[in-house]
Amino acid sequence: MLIIYISWTSGRAYQYMTRYTHNSCNLQQHYCPDTVCGYRDDTMVATQITIGVMVVTLAVFVVIGYVYSADRMASVEDFLSARQTTTIPLGLATFIAYAAGSGMLFSPPESGFLFGMPAIIGYSVALAVPFLLYTTVAPTIQKRMPTGHSVVEYARFRYGELMYFLVLVVALFYMFILMTANLTGIALALEAISGVPLWVTLGLVTGAVMIYTVQGGLVASIFTDLIQTVLLIPLLVITAAVAVVKIGGFGPLFTQLQTGAPELMSLSNPSGVRFGVYIVIALIGAEMLNQSLWQRAHAGRDKRTLQISLVGAIAAVVPMTILAGSYGVLAQGLAGVEAASPSAALPAVVQAVFGPVMQLVFVVLALLVIASTLDNALSAIVSILSVDIVPRLDPNRTGDELLRTARLITVGIAVVGVAIALSRPSVLFLLLRADLLAAATVVPVLLGLYTTRLSGTAAFTGAVLGILGGVPYFLQENYLFSFSTALVVSTIVCLVWMSIRPAEYDFADLKEIESLDH
Repeated sequence: MLIIYISWTSGRAYQYMTRYTHNSCNLQQHYCPDTVCGYRDDTMVATQITIGVMVVTLAVFVVIGYVYSADRMASVEDFLSARQTTTIPLGLATFIAYAAGSGMLFSPPESGFLFGMPAIIGYSVALAVPFLLYTTVAPTIQKRMPTGHSVVEYARFRYGELMYFLVLVVALFYMFILMTANLTGIALALEAISGVPLWVTLGLVTGAVMIYTVQGGLVASIFTDLIQTVLLIPLLVITAAVAVVKIGGFGPLFTQLQTGAPELMSLSNPSGVRFGVYIVIALIGAEMLNQSLWQRAHAGRDKRTLQISLVGAIAAVVPMTILAGSYGVLAQGLAGVEAASPSAALPAVVQAVFGPVMQLVFVVLALLVIASTLDNALSAIVSILSVDIVPRLDPNRTGDELLRTARLITVGIAVVGVAIALSRPSVLFLLLRADLLAAATVVPVLLGLYTTRLSGTAAFTGAVLGILGGVPYFLQENYLFSFSTALVVSTIVCLVWMSIRPAEYDFADLKEIESLDH
């Protein structure tokens, strides 16, 4: 409520200052230099107020995350896995915030802008299906490796060195790109809406999230997800409702969209349907290997907690994604909305439709999403580096010493992510490059949780052949064939290899993973 109140009062101040500036310049237009009067001055005021709202919002989360985790951080295990500490409310919130952080405010609108409603529906299904699969996968992860930490660690113990290196590359590549793409999305959105310089947004957001993540790791990340989710859902609904009212209601809105972008409104739009199918395949691969989800599998209190949390998240994520993605169609179909690029679809609508108060509410909404993205990604990347790389370079680095190293790595990763985001990479298609690798790797990785017959050589061969099979279509930008080929080829290779040369793995080996405290 404090954050919303600050947004409202700041918006009222912005309205007053804008009105005062316009009146003054109308009366004294011959005396006001254009660097003081008119839209340049308005933009400066909007920028300053927006930065103020950002500082206050982020400061609230720094305090919440830091204070909550201060008494709950007893070891490096707490920092990296928060093992079996997550209750149903925390689990539900962290999965919803996780999905919202996976590009919900940026990639679905870009998809809608390019491919229309079928793509948006496909994206909502693509975010929900991994949660559905995880209702069985997450409890299995807990059962197979009760003292485990990461998907990369699992690959090393289950399959050996070759698969370890492949999964290490895929997991780190995807997590880092996810973090960078969403940092880019928030920075570009606030630059378009309020003129906030890219480096200011990146510095404030990354600095704030880094403070509580460095202190509390996964413990802080999951708890702040709860607060973010409680605010996120009503704000997303409110902004969508206000947008409809501003435009004149559902009837006039539908008429405008049918006139301005009829092909995007069609559920049979071929390009939209193709995108909807391949984004489902892409995200199943990427999300099932996403270290953030593997961390939450270990953090869940028990099987029941995980399953109830995941099912509840599915019910929330589908409508939330459709709401967010619809902004992309609005950017194409509404008169007076001009998006500089597909990645700028959502901020273009916000800027054209909303008044100052609602623009600031959207800023808060965007900050909630990006904070969830960034703390999840930072925690996941640090987990992989701390569990799967640092101990191999220095086996004696454990306990408190490893915790200090993990915190230093968190800072380093955040700085590198900001540096790349400053180059303004694409939000959607940056993620697709990682999705191909994940689509080819996901079945070989997950099969090993359910069967002892799959060897490391078979899994590695299947994944590599899947990648090679998908690359030609990817280079042609035929993503449906690319991801489908990668998934099908890797699956067939693993199944055939298992039937011809079955392995004899002992799942008990996964239970021998040691605590990082010793």
